[in-house]
Amino acid sequence: MTLPIPHLGPLALGLIAAVVCDLRNRRIPNAISGFIFLSAVVVRAIDQGGLAALSGVGVAALVVATLYRPWRLGGIGGGDVKLAAATGAWVGLAQLSWFALSTAAAGGLVAAICYFFGRASARAEIRANLTLAVLQNELPAVPSHRAGHISVPYALAIACGAVVAFWVAASA
Repeated sequence: MTLPIPHLGPLALGLIAAVVCDLRNRRIPNAISGFIFLSAVVVRAIDQGGLAALSGVGVAALVVATLYRPWRLGGIGGGDVKLAAATGAWVGLAQLSWFALSTAAAGGLVAAICYFFGRASARAEIRANLTLAVLQNELPAVPSHRAGHISVPYALAIACGAVVAFWVAASA
């Protein structure tokens, strides 16, 4: 069962705010992720019942558990993890794979754009880190928000992932 399009308004509003904040400041306020998560629980409970709301909470926990290690290694920001989890509560378990795959694909595209528009020194560091990752079979720890460091506004990718997940659900 999919949610009626008008009921997706809180998600759309929250994701637009998250994308704007992330593009401007490379930060996603906790209030936005909290709003998206709480509205997911409320809307799913009203439209689909308490079990669906509880399932949304479970999906959010699964997303956090999945992204915990990449966050600890500096590969993704904490705001991105919280936004992905909150959005996952909207998406639900049935569309989680579509959400994850489309978010990853969009994230790769956004990262490539950031890479090509980044400084030459930052691009050289990225190439060195990727070489080390291949040779050592693990991602090197990369501290974020350094001068000259390329950061990726991943809220845009998360929003794209949500759009794809709901489009696939509506098409099914």
